[in-house]
Amino acid sequence: MLALLVAQWVNVTGGVGGEAWGYAGVTLLAGVPGKDEILAGVSERGLWSSKDGGATWTALGKGEIKHRPHQIVFDPKNPKIFWVSGCYGAGIFRSDDGGISFKRLGKLDHVDGVAVDFSDPRRQTLLTGLHEQARSLHISRDGGETWEKIGDRLPEDSNHSTDPIILDSKTFLINTAGWAKGKSHGIYRSADAGATWTKVSELGAAGRPLRGGNAIYWSGVWGNGLIKSADGGATWAKSNVPVKSSLVEAPGGRLVGVGDKQVYVSKDQGATWEKFGEPLPIKANGVAVAGGRVYAWRMSDKKAEDSIFRAELAQ
Repeated sequence: MLALLVAQWVNVTGGVGGEAWGYAGVTLLAGVPGKDEILAGVSERGLWSSKDGGATWTALGKGEIKHRPHQIVFDPKNPKIFWVSGCYGAGIFRSDDGGISFKRLGKLDHVDGVAVDFSDPRRQTLLTGLHEQARSLHISRDGGETWEKIGDRLPEDSNHSTDPIILDSKTFLINTAGWAKGKSHGIYRSADAGATWTKVSELGAAGRPLRGGNAIYWSGVWGNGLIKSADGGATWAKSNVPVKSSLVEAPGGRLVGVGDKQVYVSKDQGATWEKFGEPLPIKANGVAVAGGRVYAWRMSDKKAEDSIFRAELAQ
């Protein structure tokens, strides 16, 4: 059973991000698959790594990343290869050496999510959506070197298209949700590599999606419920849950998310949720799992010394 060994949260913000942060502060955490390593994205300060549970943090790269990090996608065959996207600056970078260095992909700026076709051994097809922009979906067929806008193939009344999913070389998904006036929410699916799109749900999905087991999980826009598909995105169902953040997967196929100051765990693919440990001392924006630990983080308008907390896990 997943349980707390230490029934309290430990502040591990420490030296992450250096002396000065950009607006929004810590914008993501991501556990490196198969390693006791957690990565933190800090606005305008790039990515930072900790291999000792957050006791110390080391800046990655050589100052290439200056945006507001949004998502990290690891290559399932080699976690040293990963992509990082972000807004308010140069959009997408790739590292092939575990974050020692980064290469900018293409010339897109101000992006949110990024998806990679892992059914292709060469990783040539990528999708991305621009930050808070409707019909903004872009595709690359050369590993990110060049990009083509295909968002104009979505209906004119669709909302912000920000967080794509690639299931295979032909099957793509994109959410359309946000505050754009007069625009509709929904999820669209393409079965022909983005040439045409079909609206498969009226639900507003937002944030980083999770593919766990045979299901896809998306948070409802503005933390409104959990949206799930068990058939490759063809149909979707919404459930009211206490979790308001994007989900992450813990050992044993468990799902972890946060609602305000409480972390929750599901052992049955999101059907029911249990409280994990004591309430957090912060109102968290998200969680991550790495090396037998769960981390919770919050954004802030300036540097905040209480942005990342950690608790130990037991199997």
